[in-house]
Amino acid sequence: MTDSTPLARLRASASRLFAAGGPFAPVVAAVRRRLRVDTRALAAMRILLGTILLIDLAHRAPGIEKYYTNSGVYPLAVHEATYTQFAGLSIHALSGALWFQQLLFLIAGVLALAFVVGYRTRLVGFCSFVLLVSLHARNPAVLNGGDILLRTLLPLALLTPLGERWSIDAVRRGSYRETVLSAATTALLAQPLIVFTQNAVLKHRGETWYAGEALQIAFANDVMTVWLGNYLSAYPLLLEVLNWGWVTLLAGSVVFLLLPTGRLRAAVVVVYIGAFLGMLPTLMVGLFQFVLVASVLPYLPPSFFDTVARLVPESVQTQPPPTRLGWFSRPPIEQRWFDRLRRRGHGNAVDYMRAYGQSVLTMLGVIALLFVLVYGVGHVADYDPPYEAEATAVLDQSWGLYAPNPSDSYSWYVVEAELADGSTVGAFGTNVSFDRPPDAAQTYTTFRERKFMSPVDSGGQDGLIAQSYADWACRQAADRYDTTVSSITVHELIQASPVDGAYTSDPVHDTVIDYQCGT
Repeated sequence: MTDSTPLARLRASASRLFAAGGPFAPVVAAVRRRLRVDTRALAAMRILLGTILLIDLAHRAPGIEKYYTNSGVYPLAVHEATYTQFAGLSIHALSGALWFQQLLFLIAGVLALAFVVGYRTRLVGFCSFVLLVSLHARNPAVLNGGDILLRTLLPLALLTPLGERWSIDAVRRGSYRETVLSAATTALLAQPLIVFTQNAVLKHRGETWYAGEALQIAFANDVMTVWLGNYLSAYPLLLEVLNWGWVTLLAGSVVFLLLPTGRLRAAVVVVYIGAFLGMLPTLMVGLFQFVLVASVLPYLPPSFFDTVARLVPESVQTQPPPTRLGWFSRPPIEQRWFDRLRRRGHGNAVDYMRAYGQSVLTMLGVIALLFVLVYGVGHVADYDPPYEAEATAVLDQSWGLYAPNPSDSYSWYVVEAELADGSTVGAFGTNVSFDRPPDAAQTYTTFRERKFMSPVDSGGQDGLIAQSYADWACRQAADRYDTTVSSITVHELIQASPVDGAYTSDPVHDTVIDYQCGT
């Protein structure tokens, strides 16, 4: 009996239009060819994301007591009263003890390592994401754009088969797909396009980027520049060329990344990766450049990996037999359960559970794609996405790095302690000087210290974070000088950037905190 309902007729008409030989078949084939992702690209992304998680933990570890315990600058009492959009999201906030934070760092490191090698990829990746959100929620004051992009990119990636290739999971499974195409992989491809295009739009609202002047202003900021970046401001013509190149890559990302295929796409992705890695020896932006690299890896086509494979010895490419993995060679526990159910005659139930799980994954992929598009576009369009504050507390889609204009000034801080005998010293052992330092970036131990000083400064004398920082500085000075500390004064020095190559004014002095220790 033929189904003649309107819905059935609509489905039949669509099938004829898009079927092989139909009028829209070439369009469908072209779209699928551009959206299909090589599973080796997903594997490379997994390895890089896991490595970033490990590097991030290692970079945070020296400041674990300072930023994540009750004896540091951001104790639990202050955490509970500030950044309330992250309330209840931090496992790290269950205790302010140092040993507890160290334990969570260790667990996160083990999970990240398992993620790199692809053991129970989706499970350990999800656990890594939970701990990442928890760590970020414990102290949002030290986060930058790279942290936010990592926190947004990782769950999107987990909806795709990251463990399909180059993983323990793949060896245990014994089979793999060459390429994949789904709503989740499409969302993963859309994410960097949203980042770049939105940032290009926000930059267009300023006056400097599309005038070719922004990079010269950015590289005159002595707090942000490191190593090679300290010398680039002497070459304004080069910076203007790089300015226009960067704006072109951002504004044209949809055309450059999405439309090409094959070797042309591979070449374009390599150009983007080169541009991102150019931040490493020039700007103090943490892990941002590596997360940007990870975001474009899914665009690498099969031809790229085929070319790389020809350069790698065959012995290295040979996949080890499962027996070489020892305990890891055992089938996953859920697979053993399913096999046991099949032997007991419940094969239909197993098929239903597998189909149901795949349907849930597909639905999550569709939701992720809609979220990326709706909230990514919503930040630059003339409409407000629904429930924006709640939806973007964890998965932020606002990408305003150096937009609309880079800052034309920078600042550093001098922390002064008055001892019980009336003498004045540097709270942390450094000399008290209000002169402009030779390299302002060196006044901060890490970029996270620079980020944390922003809410300390903006909170003013009565801000909770400012008071907590001052109290910590009192304790640090008392321990260093082994005496009673009467007060702490935090001075901010604000310097106009020497955009034209020379300083035309002295730093402006502002007293941020004047705190009586013991209060």
